[in-house]
Amino acid sequence: MKKIDKTIGFAATRIAKEIEADSIITIEKIHDEKLNDTDEIAIKVSIFKQTSPGIFKKIEYETKTKKIEFGSVAPIKTILAEAINKRYIEKEERLVCVQDANIGTGYKGLLFVIDVDEVFFKIGQQKLSEYISSEIVEAVINVAKEIGEEGREGRKIGTAFIIGDPKEINQYLKQMIINPFYNLEVKPKITDPDLKETIKNFAQLDGAFIINNEGEILTAGTYINIDASDLDFPDGFGTKHRSVAALTKHTNAIGVVVSESGGKVRVMKKGRISIKV
Repeated sequence: MKKIDKTIGFAATRIAKEIEADSIITIEKIHDEKLNDTDEIAIKVSIFKQTSPGIFKKIEYETKTKKIEFGSVAPIKTILAEAINKRYIEKEERLVCVQDANIGTGYKGLLFVIDVDEVFFKIGQQKLSEYISSEIVEAVINVAKEIGEEGREGRKIGTAFIIGDPKEINQYLKQMIINPFYNLEVKPKITDPDLKETIKNFAQLDGAFIINNEGEILTAGTYINIDASDLDFPDGFGTKHRSVAALTKHTNAIGVVVSESGGKVRVMKKGRISIKV
């Protein structure tokens, strides 16, 4: 171990102890020949989770992220979002994160202290989970954020997700294309990380994804048929944003919209924008 790595490791351990962190997390690049000619790199995430005072359990997983420009900071939130979906990291936890020099940013090492609730969407503060599990809302925001950042097939795409009770929202919906999720015996769940690529592919379709309160993906390519004329909403937004906002105004649903123009993600409730990601 290099002297600087050892020093950062000791610092992370000391800080974690002093601030009573729940986990120490290290992020490092690993070699993957399959990604040599792509714009992605392979990442290993190691989580040292404190199970009792002074006792830690080690969890590791591998994932991928976009290659990082020299001098930039790795997208810690995107990398750790997968750990949240896998339930390795829980709400209300405090983390000490160490990013290794081999990531390729030019930094000899970076150390972050993160409060999960403060950094990851502030869902509790916005009362988004009154009727819907915060785990489901977070999973939708995570995949929406990745769609906004990555696009598809080299181009930016926009899409929308509606989370709500079908009995309440179906009157405002119309299926415009053949529903790819129709007639499945077991409905796929938005919280399943293995479905991300499928969702990203279907995000290229016109219309919205409809997800019920249990997190099951019911439809894709669904048109929102609702009058938005009485909506008090900021200027400059298109039909998709206004339709989703109007639906959340008249129901208890939550809407998540990815902007095609800039990739920004907005979460809507009660006809208003609650969170900008």
